[in-house]
Amino acid sequence: MSLALHELLVCCRGLENEKATERKKEADRFKRLIRSPDTVEELDRTSGCKGSKQLTWDAVFRFLQKFLQKETELLQSGKANVSATTQANRQKKMQEISSLMKYFIRCANQRGPKLKCAELISHVVEVLQSPFSCAAYGEDYSSILLKNILSVRKYWCEMSQQQWHSLLDLYCGLFNKGSKSGTNRVQVSRIIYTVVWGCCVQTEGLSHTLFNFFLKALKRPDGQLMILENLVSAVNVFLRSVLLSSRKRVCGLGEEVLSSMLRVYTEMRPSLVLKEELVKFFQLQLCVHHPRGAKTLETGAYAEDWVRWKSQLCTLYDALVSEISQIGSRGKYATGSRHIAVKENLIELTADVCHQLFNQSPPVLEVTASSFCRDTQRDSLQSCKRRRIEPSLINWDVIRSKLQPHQSEFDMIPWLQVTAALISKYPSILSADDLVPLLGLLCQLQGEQQRRGERGPYVLRCLREVALCHAKSSANCSEAGRLWGRVWALALRGVGSAQTGSLCLELLRIMVQESLVPVDREFWKVFSGAVCKPSLVGALCLAQALLKCSIPKSVHKRDVISGVLMETGGEPPTLTDSIISWLVMNEQNEETEENSRPHLIITRDFPLNLIPRILVSLTLKDSRAGLMFLMGSLKPESFCPQSSSFTEAKDSLGEIESLFLQFSFDDTHSNTGATIDKVIVNSEKPQFTVIQALRSKLEHSLLSVAEQLFNCYSPDSSNIPHVCVLHCVSLLTGVLAAYVCTGLLTEEQACHSPLFLKAKALIQEFSHYISTAKSKLSENDTIRAVQSVMLLCSDSISRREKEDEISTTSRNLFMKALPVRLLNDLCDISKQLLSSSSKKDNTVMENDPMDEDMDMSRTQMDNQEGIDLFEDGDGTHHSTFRPHQSNEESVDSKYTTGTKSALSEEHLSRQDLAFLSVLGFLSLCASSELNSGFSFKPLDTQRKLLKLLDLIDFSQMLHLHMYLSLLKKLPAEITSLDPEEFDTLLRPLADVCSLYRQDQEVCAAILCSLLPSIRCLGRTPSVSQQEDEMAHIKGALLKVISGFCILGKSGKCTSAVRVALRQCLLALLEVDPCCKWAELTLREEVLPVSVVLSSHLADAHHHVCMLAALSVESLFLTKAPDGSGTMMLPLKNQQMAFENIYLKAQEGMRGQKNCPSEDLPDETFNRRAVLLKSVSMVMSCSPVCEKQALFALVQSYKENSIDEQLIKKVLRGVSRSLGYRDSKSLINAHLYYLVAEWLNQKQSDASYTLQSFPYTLLDCCRLEEFYRSSYHVLIPHLVFLNDFEEVKSIGAHLDQDWKQLLANCFPKIMVNILPHFALAGQDTHVAQQREKAHRVYDILKNSNFLGKQQIDSLICNNLADIVVELLMTLHETEGTAAGGGDLQKFTGELDPAPNPPFFSSYVIRATLDYLSKCHSATHKSLVAILSKNPMSIQKILIAICQKAAETTNGYERHRILMMYHLFVSLLLREVKDGLGGAWAFVLRDIIYTLIHHINSRSCPQDEVSARSLSLCCDLLSLVCQTAVQYCDDALESHLQVIVGTLTAQVTDQSAISQQVLSLLRFLVIENPENSMLRNSIPLLEPFPDRAHFRDLRAAQHALKYSSGAFTLRQEIEHFLSVTSCDSLPLARLEGLKDLKRQLHSHKQQIGQLLKECHADPASCILVKLVLNLLQLCKIAANHPGGGDILKAAGRCLGELGPVDLSSIALHYGKDQLYARAADLSPDVPFQWIFIILNCMDNALTHHRHFITT
Repeated sequence: MSLALHELLVCCRGLENEKATERKKEADRFKRLIRSPDTVEELDRTSGCKGSKQLTWDAVFRFLQKFLQKETELLQSGKANVSATTQANRQKKMQEISSLMKYFIRCANQRGPKLKCAELISHVVEVLQSPFSCAAYGEDYSSILLKNILSVRKYWCEMSQQQWHSLLDLYCGLFNKGSKSGTNRVQVSRIIYTVVWGCCVQTEGLSHTLFNFFLKALKRPDGQLMILENLVSAVNVFLRSVLLSSRKRVCGLGEEVLSSMLRVYTEMRPSLVLKEELVKFFQLQLCVHHPRGAKTLETGAYAEDWVRWKSQLCTLYDALVSEISQIGSRGKYATGSRHIAVKENLIELTADVCHQLFNQSPPVLEVTASSFCRDTQRDSLQSCKRRRIEPSLINWDVIRSKLQPHQSEFDMIPWLQVTAALISKYPSILSADDLVPLLGLLCQLQGEQQRRGERGPYVLRCLREVALCHAKSSANCSEAGRLWGRVWALALRGVGSAQTGSLCLELLRIMVQESLVPVDREFWKVFSGAVCKPSLVGALCLAQALLKCSIPKSVHKRDVISGVLMETGGEPPTLTDSIISWLVMNEQNEETEENSRPHLIITRDFPLNLIPRILVSLTLKDSRAGLMFLMGSLKPESFCPQSSSFTEAKDSLGEIESLFLQFSFDDTHSNTGATIDKVIVNSEKPQFTVIQALRSKLEHSLLSVAEQLFNCYSPDSSNIPHVCVLHCVSLLTGVLAAYVCTGLLTEEQACHSPLFLKAKALIQEFSHYISTAKSKLSENDTIRAVQSVMLLCSDSISRREKEDEISTTSRNLFMKALPVRLLNDLCDISKQLLSSSSKKDNTVMENDPMDEDMDMSRTQMDNQEGIDLFEDGDGTHHSTFRPHQSNEESVDSKYTTGTKSALSEEHLSRQDLAFLSVLGFLSLCASSELNSGFSFKPLDTQRKLLKLLDLIDFSQMLHLHMYLSLLKKLPAEITSLDPEEFDTLLRPLADVCSLYRQDQEVCAAILCSLLPSIRCLGRTPSVSQQEDEMAHIKGALLKVISGFCILGKSGKCTSAVRVALRQCLLALLEVDPCCKWAELTLREEVLPVSVVLSSHLADAHHHVCMLAALSVESLFLTKAPDGSGTMMLPLKNQQMAFENIYLKAQEGMRGQKNCPSEDLPDETFNRRAVLLKSVSMVMSCSPVCEKQALFALVQSYKENSIDEQLIKKVLRGVSRSLGYRDSKSLINAHLYYLVAEWLNQKQSDASYTLQSFPYTLLDCCRLEEFYRSSYHVLIPHLVFLNDFEEVKSIGAHLDQDWKQLLANCFPKIMVNILPHFALAGQDTHVAQQREKAHRVYDILKNSNFLGKQQIDSLICNNLADIVVELLMTLHETEGTAAGGGDLQKFTGELDPAPNPPFFSSYVIRATLDYLSKCHSATHKSLVAILSKNPMSIQKILIAICQKAAETTNGYERHRILMMYHLFVSLLLREVKDGLGGAWAFVLRDIIYTLIHHINSRSCPQDEVSARSLSLCCDLLSLVCQTAVQYCDDALESHLQVIVGTLTAQVTDQSAISQQVLSLLRFLVIENPENSMLRNSIPLLEPFPDRAHFRDLRAAQHALKYSSGAFTLRQEIEHFLSVTSCDSLPLARLEGLKDLKRQLHSHKQQIGQLLKECHADPASCILVKLVLNLLQLCKIAANHPGGGDILKAAGRCLGELGPVDLSSIALHYGKDQLYARAADLSPDVPFQWIFIILNCMDNALTHHRHFITT
């Protein structure tokens, strides 16, 4: 032991001396020794060594504790009644003791925390728990706690939940004792605030204590404002953390304390800070009581006591109105310029309260004087009677009265703000009747703004919101139009104003966007002269106008243009010219300054290539279409910058409100489930024509902009901002990118264009600046400039979430312009900045010996793979980073929350921020695509960045930021890291997790930073060599995530970390949806990620449960490999997922029983909501689990006593997402399954009876209603269960003979019995079912039931119904035994089972054969029996079609099509026998049914719709083959429709193309001997001129032109001769295309036909053609997909040109059907019959027929 330590040890032992005087001497000596640098150095050294047996800081601290205890006992044993001098000496003694302790702790921790957290906390709590020592040392110890413990991040993180809890209990108790505790209450309140913050950030489970404390502390608030400030701040922090999990308690607390908070707000003259906190409190209460403005319980609002809450809202409204008026009155008497406007958060709160009270009268309450004083504060104290009935506190009359022109600016402006906020947030509040008066008033105010200018901006903002609201409302009257016209004129006049110009432009943009006023010449003048300079708002306004209307040629009238032409002798510039000139205008006015400054356009920031999009569109012939294409999905508002911390806070509350509504099932706008994504398929890229003169002018202007920048820019000069160079490069590359996207340039051509070469030259100049900056990094100006230009560079090449083609191309061009030198210099700069930061840190702080221990543990960790990264150990190992400021400095700020987050930028210097901006840009470059033509190699940059990890030291905040930044940006979306680089990137991950595992904020940030790495795993190429290397990477990531899962399960992670962990689990599921390798090792068990995610449904925190429930769809769906949508996971995965989800949700339900009684209402509601949401999500996204999930909901209604209205809300939401009419339709669709499962539960629980079934969910109020509406479902199942007593009970309830009910349900009863007779096999279950069916059938044959004779009669009379019901039981599975036949190839693993009973096609055929044998003496087939009455066949076909039309489920529709296939296949076998003479009608019905199903397919196709399409084609092929074989003329009249429909199905992507082509070849090529087909083929529309149809086209061509080439007349006659089907106009598309080609190639013949037209219009072929085209357009206009027909017909008419056809000729034959009838017979009755028959024929082949029948 060193001499210094030995001396200190002797001194410490002396502190234990029994003599007080000796102890005093030793205390003085101790203070001197502890100040000695040698002693401090030795103690630091020994404390840094693990297991050291020498004197350490902790050992000294223990000596000091004993000293304090001994001195305290001595003081406590002294007499109470002593002289003042003695008392003063005692006080001085106490102060010396506590000062010594405070001094020691500060000395120990001055170079970083050396004392153990647990001992410190334990000592503080022990001292303060004793009343005597608390009174003696309380203030000093509170100071120690606040400044020396809670301000140290290490201690903050190491404190356990129990320690936080003990501190919380201690200080809440001290506060409640008041002055009796002898402590400083302001200090205590501040510690409470800090401890509450720590509890909310670092722990969970302390809400019960805090609710009780705040209820007591705030209901009767302290009179000291500083105390209130701390308490209200604390309650806001607390409430934000528990809003989601304890909504009801938060509401209850708010209702209890709101009145007292209002009294503080209105009477106690609070400070600005306290007012801000009170406003936050009020906002939180509005958020939790009325999410998204909900007003009633039915729409998602909640209150513990509605009457009291409404009364408090009225009081709050009065307080806010009073506050607003006071702000105005203060402005009246202020000297100089004073900001009149009210703060945004106060305006938002006022708007929310106004919305709740709008048009509502105040509540009438019986109140006493005392309660009135407590609750309202707005009427006189003698109002001890009833409050008088008043009109509504707030309505539009009240608001308009506040906005009258005579009001002063100070009184009006706040109400303008409120009005704008109210309309913006709640547009429905402004009805059509109130809109015009308000608009008129605002218009009047706008007109006066020139004289009284301060109100102008607020009037314009208000008008903007009214304009948006008007567009959404139905208000549309001439008065509104007149007013908007006046607003438009005044706004145009105000564009040039410096104060209101931008707001006027924004208002004009909205008015153009919503088409409130037609765009006039005055508007265009704004963008063609010197009215205003280009700005972001101006550019957006221009873009909106270009999107809405075409640009006029000029803004001047004709006489003005003529005058200009006479004066100048040349042509004046067009408006387009003027706009381009305006956009690239020069800022200078004087020639002497021509080259001194850059152009204005590059001194301002225009995001997302807005200016290039506009400029390029202006050079196109069709500017409007061009800009629409170039803007893509971007709207003008997408370009507006979103900022301000208030907006972020609003977004945060908005997310909370959204979750409230989603889990109370009131959020009608949110998507309750994720069905298969429907991607909008863009049409082919349009062809654009560029105006070469404008393009040349634009390029010349841009080059001059760049040239001028060259002339005035110098890398060494600071006169021209360096960002101008980057803006200019972005402008040039953006214009080139726009030309590339429009197809006018290739990217390669763009790289050789003058604009690109100029951009490269500018970047070279910029790189010179970066080179010179390397040597000036110590200068603040250089650092600031480097940071700003790097942020701009990053913005230019960053990838956005929804990126369009222009952004991608522009980014590539920008990066191609970057020289290698620039990136090398930036890499050097980053290294310099990192090194200088480390050196600076080492000079400021003394070296911490614990770093060596850290380094050693890091090495050990690399060598020991099995070590647990998250294992508990010595506290000195985990959080040893050094503070960047002294402890005293860290709490200088009034609102320091204990300690700043390790992620806070306040830890970073400006140099550090500059380093991070350079790092961000380099990371984006390094993660770009390889081999993309860049001058630099991304891989080299990547490796240089990874080299920085060699210098990493996580004890420095900058290094932590650097590593998190690299984790987020290096694994890119478009490219994957090589295994070697990936390994290098993840190598430090173990260290950072181990070091910061107790810091919850850092843990959450680490997990979020891992998301790009996880997603990168899914993009790694599956090369066998790389797979082994990537296995190590996967293992490293899974190990970290497993560690966090273990911490989460052991309660060492807060909800914020578990929320971030959920994101990682979702990302893992995204890359490995079936969990082939995504498995987590949790202590002894290995679990798939899907199981771990499901377990979060039982999490202790409701927020985690909520998000887990919303993530359920990822367990059933995954992204399609091509990224076009989603696809289902395999059946096994889905079934396992549902089981886990339901089990975990039920586990959560059971866990609620252990919570305190006060939390039980919240916990019960939360758990029920999670169960309902997770199960409803399963229903919405998994057809195969839909029935199980629905039964789980129904069962939960009974088992968990869920409120009926709540479960009805759930069912309504699910039914909407699945396409059902209502929840009743949803339940009815699955009722048989639900009843069967319900009664199955009776075996284990006798309470599951038919009477206990929740029939109220079917909107049935009584059991009789349920029986009456559903007996046809109940009785067949009860009969099969042999429960005839229940059947008799139903009959008794319905007052009907139970035997008649059996007869009514006979078809369904037979379907439950007969198929079991046909089931083959000796399987035990099959045998039991067969035996049960025989037993029930025998009972039914008994004369006491139906009797055999009645059964036979019922079978004969209901044969068609029995067949339909039997077909409805079809369920063909992939594993069906042999005999499934043709339907097997159309089945899928994920086809959900229908309602029971269900059977395979083999069993159904066997049952039909059984029926035919049993009920036909001649053993005819069933079809032959049905053919005796052809209506039976039609009845069956129509019944199947009706079922298909009614369903909204793709799987169910496919199953019904399989039934149709099965039955039609049976019919086709009997076609040769005539089907009772109805064969032609049946064939036509089948053909058109299939055609309409093919045409109504979804686009894009999912897996099941593709199978349905294939099935339809297969059946159509079978029909055609049968027709050709047995009925020669059957296809003649339908061939056009069949071929036209099938031709459209042949595409490069279509999965059935070969199937369709095979059928077309059969019809066109493979039956040359069939004369009917041979005669019909030439009359078909021509086949497309594509490779697929080459042989078909040749065959048709040979038949059509067998007698020679056609003239144009013959081609037109041929076109007109094609039989058209009115319900299928798309079949004529190819004919129209061919007609257009013929008209184009025979132009000279059109003149001859035109002469004939003039000679005899009535019989002219051109007139007939035009009439035919117009008729075709008329039909296609209302047909889905008819747009292609309209375009094709338009092109044909365009080829004909402006033919002067007489109006008489056009009206001639206006209805072709009547004309044909007149030609057929002169007898009018016969004409009527002909017309009626044709209409009936069209109706029977129309697509609506197959929906309505």
